[in-house]
Amino acid sequence: MFVEPRPLHAVERRRRETINEGINELAKIVPGCEKNKGSILQRAVQFITQLKENEQQNIEKWTLEKLLTEQAITELSASCDKFKAECQRAWDECQIYKRACENNGILPDEIKERQENGEQTGANPM
Repeated sequence: MFVEPRPLHAVERRRRETINEGINELAKIVPGCEKNKGSILQRAVQFITQLKENEQQNIEKWTLEKLLTEQAITELSASCDKFKAECQRAWDECQIYKRACENNGILPDEIKERQENGEQTGANPM
């Protein structure tokens, strides 16, 4: 009759304890688990599968949101550039009219006062 040496029993016992500890930890973090080890493992697989599906859905959702946000930023940036250009053209046109008025001796009182005080009148606010 062959008797297994003691250390193998200890190794096997430790292995079973490690497996049981892992299953018990799964039961704590996976919702809706029963006490049966097989049920715990099945529920853990279902839970992990659901988490992975949720993650994929979130990635798709966030990717779409990011794309839409980037498109909106591009459109707003283009609009901003257009308005800046329009504003600059209007400013330039005002400067042309102002110089024409000055050249013909037509000065609004405010411009006269500023010139008398030594203030700049043609500075571009951009």
